[in-house]
Amino acid sequence: MSQAAAYALAGCQAVVGVAFVRAAASKVTGRRSFGEFHRWLVMAVRLPPRAARPVAAAVVAAEAATAVAMVVPAAVGAGFAAGTLLLTVFTVAVAVMWRRRVRVPCRCFGAGRHPPGRTQLARNTALLLTAVTGGLLVLTGARAPGDPAGVLAAIAGAAGALLLIDLEEIVAVAGPRRRPDVREASA
Repeated sequence: MSQAAAYALAGCQAVVGVAFVRAAASKVTGRRSFGEFHRWLVMAVRLPPRAARPVAAAVVAAEAATAVAMVVPAAVGAGFAAGTLLLTVFTVAVAVMWRRRVRVPCRCFGAGRHPPGRTQLARNTALLLTAVTGGLLVLTGARAPGDPAGVLAAIAGAAGALLLIDLEEIVAVAGPRRRPDVREASA
């Protein structure tokens, strides 16, 4: 197996691990956070209230388990498979909510400010492609190296994950500004 594949695997593990740590942690940092996630499932995803609580708990458990699997060598393949499944479901859910024009801010990584849309879809797609790539690398026999370059690849992956997690804020700051029309400017 090539060194490049090993370093790519280390980066993929970091991206997926950091994303799922942040996702799970944002939902359990306090009783209020979990309750807000539960309410979001009812309002945005339209789950019945009785079903939303066990679904919320299962999502948090699956996210945490996926994150842990990224650092356990024997579980990395299973972690990428779980991450791929979760991210597929999340990406489809975002697409459906966007199509339904859901206006409730996304709770994927905590208290989002923006409803599901293009940015969340792009973020989830990038995370999904990373999980698929990592899984394929594991299937080809790649193993993340423990040398300094492997550590650097993991740091780069973690940085990439943080950028993806905060993508909607980056887009909001860096994106095009809406110009006021003539009536707004003269008011």
